[in-house]
Amino acid sequence: YYPLAGKLHRKSDDNRLQLNYKAGDGVPFTKATSTSTLSSINYLDSAGDGAYQLVPCYVPVKGCEGYDPLALQVTKFACGGITIGMAHSHSVSDGVGAAQFFRAMIELASGKTQRPSVIPVWDRERLLFNGKLGDVVGSPKAGSFISLTGDMTREILNITSDDITNLKKTIAENEQFTNETEKKVVVTTFEILAAHVWRARCRALNMSPDETAILDIVIDIRSFMDPPLPVGYYGNGYVSGNVVLTAKELREASLAHLVRLIKDMKKAALDKQFVLGKLTEIERRVKEMESFKGISRGFMTLTDWRQIGLQYDGWGGLKNIIPLIPMAMPFISVLLPASKADPAMSGGVRLLVTLPKDAMTKFKEEMNAI
Repeated sequence: YYPLAGKLHRKSDDNRLQLNYKAGDGVPFTKATSTSTLSSINYLDSAGDGAYQLVPCYVPVKGCEGYDPLALQVTKFACGGITIGMAHSHSVSDGVGAAQFFRAMIELASGKTQRPSVIPVWDRERLLFNGKLGDVVGSPKAGSFISLTGDMTREILNITSDDITNLKKTIAENEQFTNETEKKVVVTTFEILAAHVWRARCRALNMSPDETAILDIVIDIRSFMDPPLPVGYYGNGYVSGNVVLTAKELREASLAHLVRLIKDMKKAALDKQFVLGKLTEIERRVKEMESFKGISRGFMTLTDWRQIGLQYDGWGGLKNIIPLIPMAMPFISVLLPASKADPAMSGGVRLLVTLPKDAMTKFKEEMNAI
C-alpha cells in the first residue's frame, strides 16, 4: 500500500491525478485521548458534530506540493476503548478498497501475521479508457437547479428486521414480480430500501410535480469485468446507475414499480457498453476539467456499506461503523450495518441521511409508514 504514503496532485499536461512518493514518506498519524467513555456517547450511534473530532483534519503543509491521500487517528477513551478514524481520498480507492486497507492494517497491528490476508493489487490501467471520445449519454441533469437549503441536519435512523420484512410483504403478491416461468422474483433488502427511501425523501422535500428526481446507485463491477478485476484491487471499482422520474411520478409510484425500475437499472449498468460509456464520460470530464456547479435537491446517491468488508472479527469487539460525509454533500445517503451495541437491531439496517430540519421530520414520518 506504499502509494498511499505519497502525495496526490493534478498533472498540468492532461489534468490527470498522480501520486508521487519517495522512500521515507509516510501517512499522517494522530494519537488522541478523551475523558469520555464510549458508552456515554452511545458508541457513536449518530453522526453528530462531535464525531468529527475523531478523524484527522487535513492541514496543508507549507511548501509541500499535493496533499495526503490518507490520514489516520486513534483516540483512546477513559473506558479503555478506542476509535480508529480514517480520512482518505475517494480518487485513490472506493469503500471496498479502503476497507481492504483498513483490514490489512488491523491484521498487521495485531502482531499475529506479517502479511495481510489479501495482498494489494494496483492495476489501475485496467480501468483506463483507451478508445476515441465519442458521443455518450452522460449523467442525467436534475431539472431546474434547486439546491438543498436551510438548517441542515444529519441523522442515523434504525430500520429493523421486522420493518424490512413488512416492506417486502407489500410487494410479495404483486404480479410484476413473476418472471416468464411464473417464479417469484427475489427482492433484495437493498432494492426495497432504495425504493422506500427515495420516495420518502421526495415526499419530505415537497418537490414540485415537474421537478426531476434522480436515484443514483453505486454498483460494484469488480466481478463483472471481463476478465474480473483481480482479488486485492483497491482502486475505484464501481459505476453509478440512475433511475429518473418526475417528482409527481415518484410520489405516486408503488414500491413494486420502483423496485422493478431499480432492478432494470442494475441489470443495464452491468452491460459492457454501459461501463465503457461511463469510462468515456469520466475521460471527457477530466480532459475538459468540468467544473462542479453543485447538486440539485432532486438528486440522491444511495451507497451500501453493509458488505464492503469492514465487518471483521479480528477487531477485538467492533461495536460500530459510521461514515463522516461532509455536510456539503447532503445528497449522499448510506445504508449501514446494525450497531452491535443494540441487540434489538439484529438483522436490521441503519440509514444515514442529511436533510433540512423541517424535511427530516416529514421524512421520518414517511419512513415509519410501513
